[in-house]
Amino acid sequence: MGKVEVERKTTGWAARDPSGLLSPYTYTLREKGPEDVHIRIICCGICHTDLHHTKNDLGTSNYPMVPGHEVVGEVVEVGSGVSKFTVGDIVGVGCLVGCCGNCSPCERDLEQYCPKKIWSYNDVYIDGQPTQGGFAKATVVHQK
Repeated sequence: MGKVEVERKTTGWAARDPSGLLSPYTYTLREKGPEDVHIRIICCGICHTDLHHTKNDLGTSNYPMVPGHEVVGEVVEVGSGVSKFTVGDIVGVGCLVGCCGNCSPCERDLEQYCPKKIWSYNDVYIDGQPTQGGFAKATVVHQK
């Protein structure tokens, strides 16, 4: 019989329009893959980039959007292929949460140059689900 993943919901502070105001927003976390870690967020910094995206200053914002890319949290669950972290580890998440893993920059650990990099918020995972940032209670990200 196949494994059934329990749908996980979390709450974050989301911008719903360019007003700059954030309000509570409950959403479903993406399913944890074999190389993913489920993190309980402890804290998240505030960066000028968060403000620009929240207010759509760059003209690329998608709402609702939970900003935050300077995340510190505790690993609460790991995928079967995770080798870098264990439950209880304190970890950080920056501005990238994914990449193709196969291009020249990725093979040299330069994911920031990957043409298919995935930003921690205001972007879309390869499964089509929007990314949401660290102004939330939890996140699921790739171990790298």
